[in-house]
Amino acid sequence: MAHRKALAALLGLASGCVHARDFRSPSGRITRATAYTDHARVRVDVDALDLTPHRLVFNAGISATAIRSRLSFSLNAAHAAVGALSVGSKFTLVDRRWYALGGSAELLYLNPRSLWVLRPALREELGRLHVVSLPVQLWNSFPVLHWLQLHLGVGYQHATVLGGIAGGQLVADADLAQRSLDLMPHLHFVVGQRVALLAGARLPMFRQVVSAVNAEVETQPGVRVGLRSVEWIRLAPVSSWTLEFAAQTRFGATTHLRAGINVSAFRPLQLLVVSPSLSLFWRFR
Repeated sequence: MAHRKALAALLGLASGCVHARDFRSPSGRITRATAYTDHARVRVDVDALDLTPHRLVFNAGISATAIRSRLSFSLNAAHAAVGALSVGSKFTLVDRRWYALGGSAELLYLNPRSLWVLRPALREELGRLHVVSLPVQLWNSFPVLHWLQLHLGVGYQHATVLGGIAGGQLVADADLAQRSLDLMPHLHFVVGQRVALLAGARLPMFRQVVSAVNAEVETQPGVRVGLRSVEWIRLAPVSSWTLEFAAQTRFGATTHLRAGINVSAFRPLQLLVVSPSLSLFWRFR
């Protein structure tokens, strides 16, 4: 009997900490994977276990709003701390009662010379390489009902590795790139104005890998053997997909929590990966 009372008290305390929230108001909207932009002047995000390629697992983002609910700019402080540049922008073009149109663009750039976490010898050996990733997304949002929202997005990402490696007798220059186009449907269910249940997917429509490699090796003094190749590979559209299931809520006046599970499939490896994701963010008016 005592443990039941303790459990009831714990649930009551937890429900009291989870504040009611209007998920359709400008200050309460979910902005990730939607057409909406933050209404708050400043937002701070801390993400862990994010397996999105350009996010590099851990993120600490700072966003500043230039135009409320219309335009914001962000910097990933976690990437900057290790020597990488990661900046982005989110915008809303149309914001009506039953429809919204918006999008986002990000840029990730890194050069091994600036990554202080690498050994000095390795930074010098890889210093000619440059990695650039540019993901762009366009979102359509439909607040169908007070408790149901539909979001349909299209995402394009271009990632490339430029430069070369010079180690010992081997000299190699490479230009590797990947282009992808994805369809991203999402559904949001609001439960009691306190929790939003989120379900979404990233479904590939187009994948292409381009490689151009020039390599030379000195087999003996004065004799060099080289290789030059250019290859365009179009991957099958079903080569990979990702499903996301998450819940988002608010604690106190500014603290928000998002926890979820991602399920990803990679072919032709027949590999299925299940990974958790956790995000805390704060909105400051």
